[in-house]
Amino acid sequence: MNQSKIAKVSLLCAAFLISACSSDKVPKPTVWGRFQEPFKPVELSSDSGIDEMHIFWQRKLPGDSPRQYAQLVPAFFGDGVIAASPAGNIRKIGLASGRIEWTVDLDSSISFAVGVGGSLAVVGHVNGDVTALNADNGEVVWTSNVRYQISAIPAASLDAVVIRTPDGRIVGLDADDGKQLWALETERPGLTMQGDSQPTLEQDLMLIGLGNGKLLIGNSITGRLGWEVDIGIIGGRNDIERINDVDSPPILNGTTAYAAAFRGYVKSINLNTTETIWETRYSSRLPMALGKENLYVVSDLGELAALDIETGKIAWKQQMFRGHGMSPPVVLDGRVVVGDSKGRLHSLDPLSGQLIDTQELFSGAVLAIVENGQSAAVYTSQNELALIRIRN
Repeated sequence: MNQSKIAKVSLLCAAFLISACSSDKVPKPTVWGRFQEPFKPVELSSDSGIDEMHIFWQRKLPGDSPRQYAQLVPAFFGDGVIAASPAGNIRKIGLASGRIEWTVDLDSSISFAVGVGGSLAVVGHVNGDVTALNADNGEVVWTSNVRYQISAIPAASLDAVVIRTPDGRIVGLDADDGKQLWALETERPGLTMQGDSQPTLEQDLMLIGLGNGKLLIGNSITGRLGWEVDIGIIGGRNDIERINDVDSPPILNGTTAYAAAFRGYVKSINLNTTETIWETRYSSRLPMALGKENLYVVSDLGELAALDIETGKIAWKQQMFRGHGMSPPVVLDGRVVVGDSKGRLHSLDPLSGQLIDTQELFSGAVLAIVENGQSAAVYTSQNELALIRIRN
């Protein structure tokens, strides 16, 4: 089989996630963000010998590890971090103490969590329910059945909660009581990658990456649409070649938005003029990280690249991560930090891309990393949650 056919089969397996793509009789379990092109792992470069990353505290979340498609990402709120396990347990852990501040057991499995906005922590259930909790004390504020499956982590603001469904619907819920405010139907291509990106909300502004390669801008309170911009590549000879989902959550920085598409572009967009500031051909499905000078992106090949935020030019690219199943990157206390499928964390110099520190810290694959400037919360495929810091 030639390389072109291999690539197409790989894409088809990732898009459908069906047992026909495997010798197993049942679908293989998958988790958000793990799809990258199947390369033999490249040998990692030697680090500097400095052990600068350390675990401040670590906890095992209750219940089994994710065994189906899921987007489970911890979220910072106030002086704590909120995380959910697939079994329906949600807890807030103090950043300084590592102690559980509150815990809630919901009688329903969770597959999309955690969205935080206003005073709410919002999770999506396997059965299509959406539950909002008071992020301060864990009390259930409301549960809403939207009658559809959910395909992304809910996004919350002071006034609205926005959810997505696999058939292209976008639904706005009232943040106070969970009642439906509005619903939109968007174009859904015949073949897409599984799952959608979390909407990005700021006040009443809503940015959503679509399965058709477009970035949608609208109002999260009224559902009124503003405009769209193409992020993916238009065209292709068949459905497989036309897959160009915008699965990376858009980043909003003042009046500038950054978006990336699978087999498409990374773009910087002026929201005042709707004009593209720059575009760079680069394919990614994972969340990006914005630093002072660069935008950090993990490609579908597992490469980590730094794109200059002013020009979009690639400042550096690390190819040694190919085949290692990389996590999304974060910018943490003067370093770029990424994880991999072996439970390792890697810290790099943000300006040169030089590897500073590699440590195997977890028993499971690193699925998600989020940061608040001084700390990073890490979630793994073995239901591990840890707070990481950089030794200065």
